[in-house]
Amino acid sequence: MKKTGRRKGLESIRVYESLRDQLVSGKLGPGTRLSQHVLAQSMGTSNGPVISALRRLTHEGLVKHVRGHGCKVTDWSDQELEDKLVIRRALETEAARLLATESKSKDIARLQKMVEGMAELVRKEKREEAGAADVKFHMAIASMTGSPSLQEALERCHLLEVVRRRLKTNDAFGDFQNLVENHQLLVDAIASGNPDLAGKTMHYHLLPRRVKQALKGS
Repeated sequence: MKKTGRRKGLESIRVYESLRDQLVSGKLGPGTRLSQHVLAQSMGTSNGPVISALRRLTHEGLVKHVRGHGCKVTDWSDQELEDKLVIRRALETEAARLLATESKSKDIARLQKMVEGMAELVRKEKREEAGAADVKFHMAIASMTGSPSLQEALERCHLLEVVRRRLKTNDAFGDFQNLVENHQLLVDAIASGNPDLAGKTMHYHLLPRRVKQALKGS
């Protein structure tokens, strides 16, 4: 029996989510060749859903297609990883500026509650969960701006950011001990209604640690 369009779509989603999880977790390392046939066999499916999933992952930047060689897991250089952060910083700075002029009391209350949740994770030393909470906090800001395009772009940036942290094992997640303080500053800046303050606070928040240290010492 042939699969209906809906069933094919669900199968493509299943394959996509499985591959994405393996990429984000590091089970499929940078440079790993991704054979459509091998993947289809291992996942108990046909080539169609695998091809669809690989196209989507290529669009997100997690997979790279090399003409004549098929697909492989993207292997970023340090410079490419830094470039991804530049894009994220620009998008998030604008998101903070937008929200500062449009935020409602319920938006600020929601962000404040998320910061309080971070405090509990820090107290319990739950670093992985804190990383997930950090992403949710920033995506919430994007969502509150009411811009679907901005939200979509940031979702892609954050997915790549998770991978970046996996690749750079010596670059542990953020400033864990100051996680709550750093995000409280963002909430306060957005709540102020001052877009310049909110933008500057977000921009500084997302600067690499070494840059922050240099700025403090100047």
